[in-house]
Amino acid sequence: MSDNTQPNFINLSHTQVALHPNPKGIIQFIGSFIFGSFPAWSYKYLHEYLFAQGYSLILYRFPLNLLQFNHWEVALELLKEQYNLKVEIIKFLKQEHQPDNVLNIYLNPTNYLWLGHSLGCKYIILLEILSNEPKKRSQILQKCLNKDFDKLINEINSIEPARQTSEAAIHQLVPQTKSSSQVFIRNQPSVLLAPEISNTVRFIKSKWRISNPWTNPNQKQTECLIRSSKELFNLTGIISFNLDGIAEDDVDFLVEQIKQRSFQHYLYKELQGWHFEPLSIYIENLGTAIVNLFDELQHR
Repeated sequence: MSDNTQPNFINLSHTQVALHPNPKGIIQFIGSFIFGSFPAWSYKYLHEYLFAQGYSLILYRFPLNLLQFNHWEVALELLKEQYNLKVEIIKFLKQEHQPDNVLNIYLNPTNYLWLGHSLGCKYIILLEILSNEPKKRSQILQKCLNKDFDKLINEINSIEPARQTSEAAIHQLVPQTKSSSQVFIRNQPSVLLAPEISNTVRFIKSKWRISNPWTNPNQKQTECLIRSSKELFNLTGIISFNLDGIAEDDVDFLVEQIKQRSFQHYLYKELQGWHFEPLSIYIENLGTAIVNLFDELQHR
Protein backbone atom coordinates (compact mmCIF):
# COMPACT_ATOMS: atom_id res chain seq x y z
CA MET A 1 0.00 0.00 0.00
CA SER A 2 1.17 3.55 -0.74
CA ASP A 3 1.62 6.14 1.98
CA ASN A 4 -0.68 9.14 2.21
CA THR A 5 1.36 11.49 0.02
CA GLN A 6 3.02 9.72 -2.92
CA PRO A 7 1.40 7.13 -5.19
CA ASN A 8 3.31 3.89 -5.55
CA PHE A 9 1.96 2.28 -8.70
CA ILE A 10 1.77 -1.46 -9.01
CA ASN A 11 0.59 -3.53 -11.97
CA LEU A 12 -2.63 -5.47 -11.42
CA SER A 13 -4.26 -7.24 -14.35
CA HIS A 14 -3.25 -4.97 -17.29
CA THR A 15 -3.44 -1.71 -15.36
CA GLN A 16 -1.38 0.55 -13.10
CA VAL A 17 -2.90 1.02 -9.66
CA ALA A 18 -1.99 3.12 -6.60
CA LEU A 19 -4.06 2.17 -3.55
CA HIS A 20 -4.48 4.85 -0.92
CA PRO A 21 -4.52 3.47 2.66
CA ASN A 22 -7.71 5.39 3.47
CA PRO A 23 -9.38 6.32 0.17
CA LYS A 24 -12.22 8.81 -0.14
CA GLY A 25 -12.86 7.36 -3.59
CA ILE A 26 -11.24 5.37 -6.39
CA ILE A 27 -10.49 7.45 -9.48
CA GLN A 28 -10.36 5.51 -12.74
CA PHE A 29 -8.46 7.53 -15.32
CA ILE A 30 -8.32 7.28 -19.10
CA GLY A 31 -6.28 9.92 -20.90
CA SER A 32 -5.85 11.31 -24.39
CA PHE A 33 -4.51 9.75 -27.57
CA ILE A 34 -0.75 9.04 -27.28
CA PHE A 35 -0.33 10.61 -23.80
CA GLY A 36 -2.97 8.32 -22.32
CA SER A 37 -0.93 5.30 -23.42
CA PHE A 38 1.68 6.30 -20.80
CA PRO A 39 -0.58 7.77 -18.09
CA ALA A 40 1.67 7.45 -15.03
CA TRP A 41 4.39 9.43 -16.80
CA SER A 42 2.33 11.86 -18.88
CA TYR A 43 -0.06 12.93 -16.11
CA LYS A 44 2.41 12.49 -13.25
CA TYR A 45 1.73 15.74 -11.39
CA LEU A 46 -2.04 15.53 -11.70
CA HIS A 47 -2.04 12.01 -10.31
CA GLU A 48 0.28 12.95 -7.46
CA TYR A 49 -2.07 15.78 -6.52
CA LEU A 50 -5.19 13.59 -6.58
CA PHE A 51 -3.52 10.84 -4.55
CA ALA A 52 -2.43 13.40 -1.93
CA GLN A 53 -6.09 14.47 -1.69
CA GLY A 54 -7.03 10.95 -0.62
CA TYR A 55 -7.96 9.08 -3.81
CA SER A 56 -6.82 5.68 -4.96
CA LEU A 57 -5.85 5.72 -8.63
CA ILE A 58 -6.52 3.28 -11.47
CA LEU A 59 -4.78 4.26 -14.70
CA TYR A 60 -6.21 2.57 -17.77
CA ARG A 61 -4.00 2.77 -20.84
CA PHE A 62 -5.34 4.42 -23.96
CA PRO A 63 -4.89 1.89 -26.81
CA LEU A 64 -1.74 2.81 -28.73
CA ASN A 65 -3.17 1.78 -32.08
CA LEU A 66 -3.52 4.23 -34.96
CA LEU A 67 -6.03 1.89 -36.63
CA GLN A 68 -8.35 1.50 -33.62
CA PHE A 69 -11.47 3.28 -34.80
CA ASN A 70 -14.06 1.12 -33.01
CA HIS A 71 -14.65 3.12 -29.85
CA TRP A 72 -17.37 0.73 -28.67
CA GLU A 73 -14.79 -2.03 -28.57
CA VAL A 74 -12.38 0.08 -26.52
CA ALA A 75 -15.12 1.12 -24.08
CA LEU A 76 -16.27 -2.46 -23.56
CA GLU A 77 -12.68 -3.63 -23.05
CA LEU A 78 -12.36 -0.93 -20.38
CA LEU A 79 -15.43 -2.33 -18.66
CA LYS A 80 -14.12 -5.88 -18.84
CA GLU A 81 -10.81 -4.72 -17.38
CA GLN A 82 -12.70 -2.99 -14.56
CA TYR A 83 -14.41 -6.29 -13.70
CA ASN A 84 -11.10 -8.20 -13.76
CA LEU A 85 -9.24 -5.50 -11.89
CA LYS A 86 -11.73 -5.42 -9.04
CA VAL A 87 -10.97 -9.07 -8.34
CA GLU A 88 -7.21 -8.44 -8.46
CA ILE A 89 -7.52 -5.49 -6.06
CA ILE A 90 -9.46 -7.56 -3.54
CA LYS A 91 -6.87 -10.36 -3.84
CA PHE A 92 -4.07 -7.87 -3.21
CA LEU A 93 -5.82 -6.33 -0.21
CA LYS A 94 -6.44 -9.78 1.28
CA GLN A 95 -2.76 -10.62 0.88
CA GLU A 96 -1.93 -7.36 2.63
CA HIS A 97 -4.32 -8.37 5.48
CA GLN A 98 -6.39 -5.22 5.10
CA PRO A 99 -9.44 -4.99 7.42
CA ASP A 100 -13.02 -5.43 6.23
CA ASN A 101 -13.75 -1.69 6.29
CA VAL A 102 -11.04 -1.15 3.64
CA LEU A 103 -12.26 -4.10 1.57
CA ASN A 104 -15.78 -2.72 1.68
CA ILE A 105 -14.65 0.54 0.05
CA TYR A 106 -13.39 -1.36 -2.98
CA LEU A 107 -16.35 -3.74 -3.05
CA ASN A 108 -18.88 -0.93 -3.42
CA PRO A 109 -19.25 0.11 -7.11
CA THR A 110 -20.45 3.61 -6.16
CA ASN A 111 -17.01 4.42 -4.69
CA TYR A 112 -15.49 4.15 -8.17
CA LEU A 113 -15.15 7.45 -10.04
CA TRP A 114 -14.21 8.20 -13.65
CA LEU A 115 -11.83 10.90 -14.86
CA GLY A 116 -11.18 11.34 -18.56
CA HIS A 117 -9.16 13.69 -20.70
CA SER A 118 -9.72 14.54 -24.37
CA LEU A 119 -10.72 11.49 -26.43
CA GLY A 120 -10.52 9.33 -23.31
CA CYS A 121 -13.75 11.04 -22.22
CA LYS A 122 -15.60 9.50 -25.15
CA TYR A 123 -15.16 5.99 -23.77
CA ILE A 124 -16.60 7.08 -20.42
CA ILE A 125 -19.54 8.71 -22.21
CA LEU A 126 -20.23 5.51 -24.18
CA LEU A 127 -20.19 3.43 -20.98
CA GLU A 128 -22.60 5.91 -19.40
CA ILE A 129 -24.96 5.49 -22.36
CA LEU A 130 -24.78 1.70 -22.03
CA SER A 131 -25.71 2.06 -18.33
CA ASN A 132 -29.27 2.93 -19.25
CA GLU A 133 -32.18 0.61 -18.45
CA PRO A 134 -31.90 -2.26 -21.00
CA LYS A 135 -35.15 -1.64 -22.88
CA LYS A 136 -34.54 2.10 -23.12
CA ARG A 137 -30.91 1.50 -24.08
CA SER A 138 -31.93 -0.77 -26.96
CA GLN A 139 -34.40 1.82 -28.24
CA ILE A 140 -31.74 4.54 -28.20
CA LEU A 141 -29.06 2.39 -29.81
CA GLN A 142 -31.40 1.25 -32.56
CA LYS A 143 -32.53 4.82 -33.23
CA CYS A 144 -29.01 6.27 -33.44
CA LEU A 145 -26.94 3.42 -34.89
CA ASN A 146 -29.21 1.77 -37.45
CA LYS A 147 -27.18 -0.97 -39.19
CA ASP A 148 -24.55 -1.16 -36.41
CA PHE A 149 -27.19 -1.99 -33.78
CA ASP A 150 -27.23 -5.81 -33.96
CA LYS A 151 -23.45 -6.13 -33.87
CA LEU A 152 -23.18 -3.87 -30.84
CA ILE A 153 -25.88 -5.79 -28.95
CA ASN A 154 -23.86 -8.97 -29.46
CA GLU A 155 -20.75 -7.21 -28.16
CA ILE A 156 -22.67 -5.97 -25.10
CA ASN A 157 -24.00 -9.45 -24.37
CA SER A 158 -20.47 -10.86 -24.58
CA ILE A 159 -19.48 -8.74 -21.55
CA GLU A 160 -21.98 -10.36 -19.18
CA PRO A 161 -19.91 -13.53 -18.52
CA ALA A 162 -16.99 -11.33 -17.42
CA ARG A 163 -19.23 -9.56 -14.89
CA GLN A 164 -20.59 -12.84 -13.56
CA THR A 165 -17.09 -14.33 -13.29
CA SER A 166 -15.90 -11.26 -11.40
CA GLU A 167 -18.76 -11.36 -8.91
CA ALA A 168 -18.30 -15.11 -8.34
CA ALA A 169 -14.56 -14.65 -7.72
CA ILE A 170 -15.16 -11.79 -5.29
CA HIS A 171 -17.78 -13.81 -3.41
CA GLN A 172 -15.25 -16.63 -3.07
CA LEU A 173 -12.61 -14.22 -1.77
CA VAL A 174 -14.95 -12.41 0.64
CA PRO A 175 -17.92 -14.72 1.25
CA GLN A 176 -19.05 -12.84 4.36
CA THR A 177 -19.38 -9.53 2.49
CA LYS A 178 -22.20 -8.75 0.12
CA SER A 179 -20.86 -7.28 -3.12
CA SER A 180 -23.21 -4.90 -4.90
CA SER A 181 -24.02 -5.88 -8.45
CA GLN A 182 -22.62 -3.47 -11.05
CA VAL A 183 -24.51 -2.43 -14.19
CA PHE A 184 -21.93 -0.91 -16.51
CA ILE A 185 -20.94 2.36 -14.75
CA ARG A 186 -24.34 3.29 -13.36
CA ASN A 187 -24.11 5.54 -10.27
CA GLN A 188 -20.38 6.12 -10.79
CA PRO A 189 -19.60 9.88 -10.99
CA SER A 190 -17.42 11.14 -13.83
CA VAL A 191 -15.46 14.32 -14.53
CA LEU A 192 -14.57 15.04 -18.15
CA LEU A 193 -11.52 17.22 -18.90
CA ALA A 194 -11.63 18.96 -22.30
CA PRO A 195 -13.86 16.17 -23.67
CA GLU A 196 -13.35 15.30 -27.33
CA ILE A 197 -16.07 13.12 -28.89
CA SER A 198 -15.73 13.84 -32.59
CA ASN A 199 -12.29 12.29 -33.21
CA THR A 200 -11.46 15.13 -35.59
CA VAL A 201 -8.40 17.32 -35.93
CA ARG A 202 -9.37 20.99 -35.98
CA PHE A 203 -7.16 23.86 -37.00
CA ILE A 204 -7.29 26.19 -34.01
CA LYS A 205 -10.06 28.78 -34.10
CA SER A 206 -11.02 27.88 -37.66
CA LYS A 207 -13.78 25.85 -39.29
CA TRP A 208 -11.32 23.57 -41.09
CA ARG A 209 -11.34 19.99 -39.79
CA ILE A 210 -9.84 16.66 -40.73
CA SER A 211 -12.35 13.93 -39.90
CA ASN A 212 -11.95 10.17 -39.62
CA PRO A 213 -14.78 8.53 -41.60
CA TRP A 214 -14.19 5.10 -40.00
CA THR A 215 -14.82 6.15 -36.38
CA ASN A 216 -17.55 4.11 -34.70
CA PRO A 217 -19.69 5.68 -33.39
CA ASN A 218 -19.09 8.76 -35.49
CA GLN A 219 -19.80 12.28 -34.33
CA LYS A 220 -23.39 12.35 -35.58
CA GLN A 221 -24.19 9.02 -33.91
CA THR A 222 -22.49 10.01 -30.66
CA GLU A 223 -24.41 13.26 -30.44
CA CYS A 224 -27.66 11.40 -31.13
CA LEU A 225 -26.87 8.92 -28.34
CA ILE A 226 -26.18 11.71 -25.85
CA ARG A 227 -29.27 13.73 -26.80
CA SER A 228 -31.48 10.65 -26.53
CA SER A 229 -30.13 9.49 -23.14
CA LYS A 230 -32.04 12.10 -21.18
CA GLU A 231 -32.17 9.93 -18.04
CA LEU A 232 -28.37 9.93 -17.76
CA PHE A 233 -25.41 12.24 -17.06
CA ASN A 234 -26.72 13.49 -13.70
CA LEU A 235 -23.38 12.42 -12.19
CA THR A 236 -21.23 14.12 -14.83
CA GLY A 237 -19.11 17.24 -14.42
CA ILE A 238 -17.18 19.01 -17.19
CA ILE A 239 -13.99 21.07 -17.04
CA SER A 240 -12.82 23.04 -20.09
CA PHE A 241 -9.93 25.40 -20.85
CA ASN A 242 -10.33 28.88 -22.31
CA LEU A 243 -7.55 28.51 -24.90
CA ASP A 244 -8.62 25.06 -26.09
CA GLY A 245 -9.30 25.11 -29.82
CA ILE A 246 -9.43 21.30 -30.11
CA ALA A 247 -12.37 20.31 -27.89
CA GLU A 248 -14.16 23.65 -27.95
CA ASP A 249 -17.18 22.58 -30.04
CA ASP A 250 -17.59 19.28 -28.19
CA VAL A 251 -17.47 21.04 -24.83
CA ASP A 252 -20.17 23.47 -25.96
CA PHE A 253 -22.37 20.58 -27.09
CA LEU A 254 -21.92 18.55 -23.88
CA VAL A 255 -22.47 21.52 -21.57
CA GLU A 256 -25.66 22.39 -23.42
CA GLN A 257 -26.85 18.80 -23.05
CA ILE A 258 -26.25 18.54 -19.29
CA LYS A 259 -27.95 21.93 -18.89
CA GLN A 260 -31.10 20.41 -20.35
CA ARG A 261 -31.25 17.51 -17.90
CA SER A 262 -34.08 17.85 -15.40
CA PHE A 263 -31.90 16.85 -12.44
CA GLN A 264 -29.88 19.03 -10.11
CA HIS A 265 -27.91 22.02 -11.42
CA TYR A 266 -25.31 21.19 -14.02
CA LEU A 267 -21.62 21.14 -13.05
CA TYR A 268 -19.25 22.94 -15.40
CA LYS A 269 -16.03 24.88 -14.84
CA GLU A 270 -13.84 26.77 -17.32
CA LEU A 271 -10.19 27.22 -16.36
CA GLN A 272 -7.22 29.06 -17.82
CA GLY A 273 -5.13 26.95 -20.17
CA TRP A 274 -5.06 24.92 -23.36
CA HIS A 275 -6.20 21.44 -24.36
CA PHE A 276 -3.24 19.63 -22.80
CA GLU A 277 -3.28 21.53 -19.51
CA PRO A 278 -3.77 18.27 -17.51
CA LEU A 279 -0.20 17.26 -18.52
CA SER A 280 1.24 20.40 -16.95
CA ILE A 281 3.48 20.63 -13.91
CA TYR A 282 1.27 23.36 -12.44
CA ILE A 283 -2.02 21.59 -11.83
CA GLU A 284 -3.18 22.85 -8.43
CA ASN A 285 -6.10 24.86 -9.82
CA LEU A 286 -7.16 21.96 -12.03
CA GLY A 287 -6.73 19.44 -9.22
CA THR A 288 -8.82 21.59 -6.87
CA ALA A 289 -11.58 21.88 -9.48
CA ILE A 290 -11.61 18.09 -10.03
CA VAL A 291 -11.81 17.37 -6.30
CA ASN A 292 -14.62 19.92 -5.81
CA LEU A 293 -16.66 18.39 -8.64
CA PHE A 294 -16.17 14.86 -7.32
CA ASP A 295 -17.16 15.99 -3.81
CA GLU A 296 -20.43 17.41 -5.11
CA LEU A 297 -21.14 14.47 -7.41
CA GLN A 298 -20.54 11.94 -4.61
CA HIS A 299 -23.11 13.72 -2.44
CA ARG A 300 -25.87 13.63 -5.06
